[in-house]
Amino acid sequence: MTWSDETAASYDAWYQTPVGRLTDAIEKDAVFSLINEAPGLALDLSCGTGNYAFELARRGWRVIGVDRSSAMLRYASGKRDHRSRVPAFVAADAARLPLRDGSVSLVTLILGLEFMTEPAQALNEVHRVLHPGGAAIVAVLPANGLWNLWRRLERRFVPSVWRDARFLRAQDLTRALRASGFRIAGRRSAVHYFSIVRSVRWLSRWERLAATLAPCLASFVTVRCEVGVGGRERSDRRGHATLVA
Repeated sequence: MTWSDETAASYDAWYQTPVGRLTDAIEKDAVFSLINEAPGLALDLSCGTGNYAFELARRGWRVIGVDRSSAMLRYASGKRDHRSRVPAFVAADAARLPLRDGSVSLVTLILGLEFMTEPAQALNEVHRVLHPGGAAIVAVLPANGLWNLWRRLERRFVPSVWRDARFLRAQDLTRALRASGFRIAGRRSAVHYFSIVRSVRWLSRWERLAATLAPCLASFVTVRCEVGVGGRERSDRRGHATLVA
């Protein structure tokens, strides 16, 4: 989709709502539980309005935020955080990153594959810019997650930022990551509710219960994948794995 300045502001404002703050905290707990590297240079790909870019900076990382949306980048660049250095924001296509081979130690790609026109090539690029031993944290919206089932239904009837999003199947993500040369090294699932319920207290209790009793309801899955230290071997099928709606 095409993001306007108004859409970018509305997207970012959701994180300040009670449900938005809760969901963001739950998702970040899942993402950062998979990061064990000492801070260095990180790429936040499909950085949007800078939510994860600024969080990485607060945790000591030097951050390059990349997105193809000028509206998102304008909004991100206008933010300030006295607790950390401001990330460098760059407009670029994820399938053709303006970074050298092996130049970063961490890539975060949080809910970006859903909107990419060339997701397999983007994953190849992530692999290329990571140095040997580096890691990528990739988070997606699984197609069968409770909230994602609602999003897929809702977008048929009302305008939605998820109108053109590609909701992924877990097996397709795993196949695509391996086709790009990655080794899967960890996985976390989260957000077992959807926002029709507005009580944060109730949602918090439900999240703890459902995470144990009904993990299939998770609407946010994050995967840690690593680049081997022995070279850049890839599957013969690289670039041919498909990510389907």
